[in-house]
Amino acid sequence: MSEIGTMERVIRSDISMEESKKVEKILRQNNISYFERWKAHKGLFKFLNNDKNAKCDILIHKDSYEKAREVLGDAK
Repeated sequence: MSEIGTMERVIRSDISMEESKKVEKILRQNNISYFERWKAHKGLFKFLNNDKNAKCDILIHKDSYEKAREVLGDAK
């Protein structure tokens, strides 16, 4: 588990766009809010880059972290 700030935790790290859509669907079905932090691309037009190999981190509020781990199958 990685701590970003005092209120958010990384639930998934360096995942692809396809995988992020699957995780997003599960989190939405279980009413868990999340934030996607996409890896920065170099260049002026990075917002136009639709790279299939882009990676992102999915962050969850610390109060929902355990529930998110359970629904995503990460429980210990």
